[in-house]
Amino acid sequence: MDKPMSEKEMLLTMLTDIYDQLEELESVLEASFSDLRIGLEEEELNKLTVPKQKLSAIEEEIGHLNLNTPNNTELKQNHVSGRLKLELGF
Repeated sequence: MDKPMSEKEMLLTMLTDIYDQLEELESVLEASFSDLRIGLEEEELNKLTVPKQKLSAIEEEIGHLNLNTPNNTELKQNHVSGRLKLELGF
């Protein structure tokens, strides 16, 4: 009768060890994935920031060009009428 108890105890000890190892693995994976997620977020932010800066520079150049043209009021009127056409299209 003593032998089955010791086998149960041994099995319980093994299962407890496995559980402890799984908990440790979970914490390591959580930390690793957290670092990866932060790195990916930074990378995606950089991917968006560079084109945004380029677009801002282009918009600024276009703004300067529009201010320097003699038909500046004509350009503004065409731009507004084009916007109205798009709005009416919906």
